[in-house]
Amino acid sequence: MVEIKEFDLQNVSVHYKWNNDEKLNHYDSDYPHQHESFETFLKRIKSVLDERNETSELSEIHLSENDKLIGIVDIHGIDKYNKRCFVNCTIGDCKYAEKGYEAEALKIVLDYCFNEKGMHKVGTAAFDFNTSWIESVEKFGFEQEGQLREHVIKNDAYCDKLIFSLLEKDFQSNQVEAAVTV
Repeated sequence: MVEIKEFDLQNVSVHYKWNNDEKLNHYDSDYPHQHESFETFLKRIKSVLDERNETSELSEIHLSENDKLIGIVDIHGIDKYNKRCFVNCTIGDCKYAEKGYEAEALKIVLDYCFNEKGMHKVGTAAFDFNTSWIESVEKFGFEQEGQLREHVIKNDAYCDKLIFSLLEKDFQSNQVEAAVTV
């Protein structure tokens, strides 16, 4: 089990390490990995965490059993008027990847976005080769609503970027169905 906690600047060196990890960059960025200085990274993180920033939120993914920091949640593109946002959950500590923690974090984040922030729609994106994230979001009822064809170059070949969304009504009905089947 995981918990989503407020971003703690005490952990910034761990986040900095993940930020400069080429493998994580491969799955998360449209651009080739470029090393970012600690000062530049810290400045960028502080601007996202600034209370005046109403369009982005960062949180941390911790293991419930021992409070170990294993990942990050990024809620961005927050549009209060249209009640929509985008989410991404990344397990930064590779020892904990592919163990279902990303999906657990996503469930908590979706509950937060719909039930606490009052969002109508939550979106996410994935490169076509990121089958693990695609399978996770589809299990929660996300539907693919777009495809940016040959959008980025990865490993010397073009790949597509897929856009997914989940509406609040579909999230709520999936929650009811899951409760009934338990």
